[in-house]
Amino acid sequence: MFVQNANNFELELDTFQSCNDAKYLIEMMTLFALLKSPQEMKEFGFLQELEKSPVVSQRELSRRFGVALGVTNACLRKMAGKGWIRIREMDHHKSGYFLTPKGVAEKTRLHLHLVSWRVQQYSALKEMVGKRLEEMERRGIKRVVFYGLSDEMEVAFLKLQGSKMKLVGIMDDEERNGDENCFGHELKDVSQIVGLKPDAILITSLNDGEKKEEQVKKYIDPAKVSIFHLSIP
Repeated sequence: MFVQNANNFELELDTFQSCNDAKYLIEMMTLFALLKSPQEMKEFGFLQELEKSPVVSQRELSRRFGVALGVTNACLRKMAGKGWIRIREMDHHKSGYFLTPKGVAEKTRLHLHLVSWRVQQYSALKEMVGKRLEEMERRGIKRVVFYGLSDEMEVAFLKLQGSKMKLVGIMDDEERNGDENCFGHELKDVSQIVGLKPDAILITSLNDGEKKEEQVKKYIDPAKVSIFHLSIP
């Protein structure tokens, strides 16, 4: 199966040998590249926010977008260098970042580009999830648990309907009310995994797969219950 690594792509030998050739790996790498947020998304977000609230501190912008202050500073300098915004000092704490006509035009272009990217992203996600479920079915998995509420999980639920596998539970990390349901399943804490009696756990999140896998291993024996990731992060 594919395993997560922050710096490069790794592939376990047993999975690679089960593939006809390297084409499968190349396809998965291409699909995941589509799932990563493009730089244009960050630029569009900044332009959209500055159009609404041009007078703001860089620290506040960083907080809104959940990025480091240095990233915000670099992005604003880049946009100013391209002529998308004009920067005016307002006081010691805030500056004005005003969109130029060129910046307005660029925001429109980025919006159209990102709409197209979103369509491709959803298509890539469906294909990626479909390949993983097909692999699980080939390995004889009958009862599966999804771990992680996400857009990926919703796609996995829809794709699972075309397989012979049965979804026996959905887990998430956050504490929730006992009566909260998702696709007809009561959301369970990962500590309740044994009671679901799954053949396999599919980690339905592309962002924190390693962390979730370590959490699952506290409660199950990987030799008895298989753990699958959607793909290479």
